[in-house]
Amino acid sequence: MALYNVEGIVIRVRNFQEADKIVVLLTREEGKVEAVARGARRPRNRLAAATQLFSQVRAQLFTGRNLDTLSQVEIVESFRQLREDLVRMAYATYACELMDALLPERQRQEAAYLLLLTSLHLFNAPELPPEPLLRAYELKLLSMLGFRPSLTACVGCGTEAVQQNGSVRFSPVLGGVLCPACSAEGEGAIRLSLGALESMKRLLDGDIRRAHVVRLGGEVGGEIDRALTAYILARTERPLKSKEFLDSLRV
Repeated sequence: MALYNVEGIVIRVRNFQEADKIVVLLTREEGKVEAVARGARRPRNRLAAATQLFSQVRAQLFTGRNLDTLSQVEIVESFRQLREDLVRMAYATYACELMDALLPERQRQEAAYLLLLTSLHLFNAPELPPEPLLRAYELKLLSMLGFRPSLTACVGCGTEAVQQNGSVRFSPVLGGVLCPACSAEGEGAIRLSLGALESMKRLLDGDIRRAHVVRLGGEVGGEIDRALTAYILARTERPLKSKEFLDSLRV
């Protein structure tokens, strides 16, 4: 069995057999990797603490036929505070599940790894509002993985998406805004006010560490949520359980 070393973030964990865990790591070097952590459900096991959700680790793994095996692990950052704050934990859990849903296994994406790591640090900061950060994370991740939404040019014909009555139409299926001539093609298109559209542009193109300065209160936040939820669903083809839980907390 080949031995390899990675730096990674635990983005999914599930129980396996009597005392083991299956851990999905988003790694800097190898992309998304799935491995078994033997005995990690036993409280005194050396792998137990490092195989919790959100943990940033340095790990040594053995390549297996079906599953790799986690051999050694060192915690770099535990993000323990995230697990102690239900709301922020919900945001971070959704960020991890979205990464897991969109990124294929063994596809190296260092930029996506750094995006998630930065986002976890920001979610971990109690003074920062998590909502604009989440929206910036969604938009930037989609863009990195080849799903950048078209927010300026009409996704149908490429011309500038001219507003009508102070809003534009956004097609989750087609992947962007529509001009009036192409509006008929956008089945299930969602209305976006100019305020919501401009906020999405700022979050997509700006520094995620400054996402908190974008105000997403009231109807603007609701419009962006509806648009991005539908857009992501069109790409993942399944609802994400963590998003449903997060929505239940925000009611």
